[in-house]
Amino acid sequence: MRTYETTFIIDPLLKDEKIETTLNGVVDFILKNGGEDLTIDKWGKKRLAYEIEKKQYGYYVNIVFKVPGGLIVQLERHFKLNNAIFRYLTLSISVKKAGEVAAEKTEEEKPAEAVGVITEEPALKKTEVD
Repeated sequence: MRTYETTFIIDPLLKDEKIETTLNGVVDFILKNGGEDLTIDKWGKKRLAYEIEKKQYGYYVNIVFKVPGGLIVQLERHFKLNNAIFRYLTLSISVKKAGEVAAEKTEEEKPAEAVGVITEEPALKKTEVD
């Protein structure tokens, strides 16, 4: 199972119940098809970078989940068929092991001398001119 992140924009002119229904439809689709470890982040109503279907705002939702690879094509088809969803973007993300992340943090926290930074001396010295 791979980890994916999908962000989609829902029509903000819909009532709150319809927005929740659309979001729940996406979540149910993922769960029914073997998805797990859902992390749902509702960003809310934000201004779009450019108008989409003569609308300047959209309701943004970001979901991180794990599913088999073949499900992404079906999920994007689900997005296309849903008229309430303007745009969507699904990315495959790599999750580093906890040990690798901890090792990177310890390297960043080392003092400058341990990393090999050389203290600089002034390159030019002032000389008195007669």
